[in-house]
Amino acid sequence: MLSKNQIKYIKDLSRKQVRMQERKFVVEGEKLIAELLQGDVFIEELYALERWAEQHAELDVTVISEKELSRISQLKTPNKVLAVVPMFDDQLEIESCSGLTLFLDRINDPGNLGTIIRMADWFGIGQIVCSENSVDVYNSKVIQSSMGSAFRIPVYYREGVSFLKEYAEVHSEYSIVGAAMSGKLLNEYPVPQNGVLVMGSESHGIHPEIEKCLRETVTIPRFGEAESLNVAMATGIILWEWNR
Repeated sequence: MLSKNQIKYIKDLSRKQVRMQERKFVVEGEKLIAELLQGDVFIEELYALERWAEQHAELDVTVISEKELSRISQLKTPNKVLAVVPMFDDQLEIESCSGLTLFLDRINDPGNLGTIIRMADWFGIGQIVCSENSVDVYNSKVIQSSMGSAFRIPVYYREGVSFLKEYAEVHSEYSIVGAAMSGKLLNEYPVPQNGVLVMGSESHGIHPEIEKCLRETVTIPRFGEAESLNVAMATGIILWEWNR
């Protein structure tokens, strides 16, 4: 049986301030826990319903009731098992960045960030760097929508201008390309083997100071009347075109 302090502690991890202070986050659901167990991610605590625990007798599991699970869950419909996991390494080594790096500027929607992480995993992106005012990767909605990819793709947070300037100094021969409504047509732009793809928020685009760091901008050809694309959708289209 969980104590009041345990319940409060786990529930409090839904708040970014507490997560950052404790350097821990919550992962929920059979599929995501299975993804954790397949990797080399350390799990600090596992809480599960008895039937799940019986099926995973080799694991150290704290058995809890459905009522207790509902009290600590961040999901509308709790799903059998919940884990408390230490945050991942956040030391970004720009010198070792190769291939394509995604830089996300002011991405505030958790679903968008989770989807972008999932697509980055699909297309083999090495790492994602987010502006400091983007949504927290350890937000439960980000973790859920990434479908486990957040455990494989490293996500870092840096101030945009300083990151891109340092990247340009270290990798002067690499591309720094931003997606914008005006720019070279995506299908006419040579595919960069190494570099940074900068994606801005769909409501504000790329910050003007970050735009100054770009070496080129590309745009997705439009054939209809839609005003804009969802940033996750636009990221997927660009990554597909460059991998095609």
